[in-house]
Amino acid sequence: MKKFIKAIFAGFMIGIAALTSIGAGGSWIGSLLFSIGLIIILAQGYNLYTGKIGYIKSYKEIPIMLLYILGNLIGVLLISFTSTVNTDTIILSKLANPLWLSFIKAIGCGFLMFIAVDTYKKYNTFIGTIGGVTAFLLSGFEHSIADMFYICNSQMLNLDTLIFIIIVIIGNAIGALLHKLIK
Repeated sequence: MKKFIKAIFAGFMIGIAALTSIGAGGSWIGSLLFSIGLIIILAQGYNLYTGKIGYIKSYKEIPIMLLYILGNLIGVLLISFTSTVNTDTIILSKLANPLWLSFIKAIGCGFLMFIAVDTYKKYNTFIGTIGGVTAFLLSGFEHSIADMFYICNSQMLNLDTLIFIIIVIIGNAIGALLHKLIK
């Protein structure tokens, strides 16, 4: 139960990070500010799917990753209830891309998220966190939990957004695990 609650808090922080980034106009400043969400998640020991998936050692850990995804979803959903920001345009632009491109962008994000988290874990510094998050946002990469926030906030839950988010979740995992393999 504690892991699940920490996953909800992580989703909550990603929702706040997304709102902060949008509030800053989505510029490089917004990308930089988004990293504060991951910094808080790491400092507090919250369970963010994209920060944990690169560390799995066995397929037996997949159920806990699914628990993290569910908790993260609840967290972003809670934040979306408080938001007056319109994210319809963000989701529509993401859905306009072919799924293969979203998948590639999700792999890129997973790769950078692993670097962002692993740098903190190994060197106790947030430089990699700030750099990794800023890079994935400015590159237009797909972060499954942030995308869940945009979907929940826009209230565009349908088959297209469900397929999109599943593709991004898988892509984030592959990106994180690929980075782990080359280390």
